[in-house]
Amino acid sequence: MYETRETSIKGIVVTILLIILVICVLMWIFPTKKDIKQITKSDNEIISNELYSYNLRVLQNAGRAYYYSATIPKNNGDSVKTTLSELISKKILLELKDKNGKTCDQKASYVKLTKKASNEYELEAHLKCDKEENYILTNLGCSDFKNGCPKTTTSKNTSKTTTKTNNTTTTKTSNTTNTTKTSNTASKTTYYYRYLYDCPTTKTTYSNWSSWTTSYVSSSSSRMVETKVEYEQRSVRKTKSEPVTTYETQTTYETVEETRTYVNEKPTDAKSCKTLPRSNYTLYECTFETRKEVTKKVPKTTYQTVVYYEYEQVPVTYYRYRTVSTTTSSKQIWSTDSNNSTYKKNGCSIIKSEKVAK
Repeated sequence: MYETRETSIKGIVVTILLIILVICVLMWIFPTKKDIKQITKSDNEIISNELYSYNLRVLQNAGRAYYYSATIPKNNGDSVKTTLSELISKKILLELKDKNGKTCDQKASYVKLTKKASNEYELEAHLKCDKEENYILTNLGCSDFKNGCPKTTTSKNTSKTTTKTNNTTTTKTSNTTNTTKTSNTASKTTYYYRYLYDCPTTKTTYSNWSSWTTSYVSSSSSRMVETKVEYEQRSVRKTKSEPVTTYETQTTYETVEETRTYVNEKPTDAKSCKTLPRSNYTLYECTFETRKEVTKKVPKTTYQTVVYYEYEQVPVTYYRYRTVSTTTSSKQIWSTDSNNSTYKKNGCSIIKSEKVAK
């Protein structure tokens, strides 16, 4: 009966230890709320950037599709602009929404086609969603349009007044930019300046997360670090003070009183004497003080540090990391504006300028 009871207790202890082991494994496998919150925050930022870039590319493709068969500018420097609202009304695309499900600004978002030079066009896709606003530029050629590039037209004279004096002919023309003094004089050519901007483009890529480790990992500009804290049962070294009692020998002096009796004679060195009358004599009972050396053991208490170990739930910090790499490239864009605030805000700089005939 005693053995059966002992076996039952052992079984209960083993079962409890197995349950604790399973709980520890589950805590190690599944992430904590803090881990999920950090991962979700990082993923949301990445998803937000990817969604905005995707919407901007959708708007760009919609603009290319629209201007493929729409009327395009004929003269250099001219441009046509179509808002996102107009593209939606023409059933070219659907509403664009940001990460929070809010509809992007349909009036502030647009696609604009500008003729830069002969057979050269520039398509600007400009998207505004809540607080995010940016644009991308694309160079297009004649093959990107259904009917190719239109020919530049020359304005016609609407009225002429001719006066002949001494065989000299003067022609005045209204609604035209050309003035001809004689019939054999060539028309005046108008020029404009255009500027080539060099715009940097930064792309950031991330590696996969490393395995969790208890070794400390520091973060830097090229490394992103995440941490989590888990509690584990470990043997912890502790100390405490305990009293230790020893005995040491001490020598002291004590004054001891003793009593002596004298007959008919009173001593002078006594501390005090008491007279006891008798019939035939006088009895003196005197007290004397005697200083004696006394040796005894006195207890002495000191304290010493004792080391011991206890099992406790100890917080353990785990680390994981991934590397961050950034590459920078440049994109060149022509503009007729030598002080384009949007380009300069994005770090663009002018690397070339040229004079072009209209």
